[in-house]
Amino acid sequence: FSQFIESLSGLVTIRAFGWTSVFENQNLALLDASQKPFYLMFCIQRWLELALDLSVAVLGVILMVLVVKLRSEIGAGYVGLAILNVITFSQSLSFILRNWASLETSIGAIARIRDFVATTANENRPGENDTPAHLNRDLSSWPSKGKIEFRNVYASYSTGSDQKYVLRGLNLSIEAGEKIGICGRSGSGKSSLLASLFRILEIGPESQILIDGVDITRIPRQTTRTALNALPQEPFFTHGTIRANMDPWNTKTPDQIEWALRCVELWEIVDAKGGLNAALDTNFFSHGQRQLFCLARALLNESKIVALDEVTSNVDVVSDALMQRVIREQFADCTILAVAHRLETIMDFDRIAVIQDGELIEFDTPKALLSKDSAFKELYGS
Repeated sequence: FSQFIESLSGLVTIRAFGWTSVFENQNLALLDASQKPFYLMFCIQRWLELALDLSVAVLGVILMVLVVKLRSEIGAGYVGLAILNVITFSQSLSFILRNWASLETSIGAIARIRDFVATTANENRPGENDTPAHLNRDLSSWPSKGKIEFRNVYASYSTGSDQKYVLRGLNLSIEAGEKIGICGRSGSGKSSLLASLFRILEIGPESQILIDGVDITRIPRQTTRTALNALPQEPFFTHGTIRANMDPWNTKTPDQIEWALRCVELWEIVDAKGGLNAALDTNFFSHGQRQLFCLARALLNESKIVALDEVTSNVDVVSDALMQRVIREQFADCTILAVAHRLETIMDFDRIAVIQDGELIEFDTPKALLSKDSAFKELYGS
């Protein structure tokens, strides 16, 4: 299915390079592989039904032999009843075994989920389970200011002997309410910086990331992620209504949701499709409108820290301008960390952080960086 969907999204490229026959053969091979379990199950079921029918046939033969041998002692009514029971027994036995096989197949999926829950280690490492009582803090309203400090941060995607750090010795102090632009070449570690803030990466033992004085390497990762506001590059939707996608925890009123959609100029479209209780179909929106929908969802999250990961890199110019205006107006008092694809979108930010090979090489105002020979000036010029 993944190969089929990816092929559909890249049909123009496949046809342009003359790869049609290659992808057709690959799709047929994957289709055969995916159908093997179904065919095996079908064959087993046919064999089972044949074995049951043969068993009932043997019972029927035995019954007829007994009738012939004992015809003087068995009445005609009893013989008819016995034959009827044999026929009914065949159908009932086949029905019971077929449903038993279906039940066992379904329970197999539940068993795999149970094994995953029981055997998969918790992502929270030892020492990452401090409670607010241990910290002498009430984290219900945390973060209240939005100050962030990265202290000697080393981060990697794995642990163990094959550990490779994608962030190395990063030190960064961001004041509450500051707008920070993060830039660098592809693979430099821009998105990794945000991923470490959300505790998706593994942080080194001597590293600290403080948000309003709380070291997030000591608290459960779910607590950190709940307290932050994120807007990713690719829009994310779940099955359900528009309201369920806007407010998954059902904590906002319809008026608040309508306000957020009006801010991004999507309310008329949603209202025309049936309102908040209509089932969400991503075909309702263009790609730019999907990103605007995610921005409206972020407006409902009252967090003092907003992380933007190249949110306008794949949208049209009109949607880009609208998103930039909404971000500046609605998140004016929030700390913003924005990974930028279009550098002109962060030229009015307070400071710019330039990442190269996982290290912070420049951190200053856009005006100061452009006034001298800097990596940011080189990026901006290119």
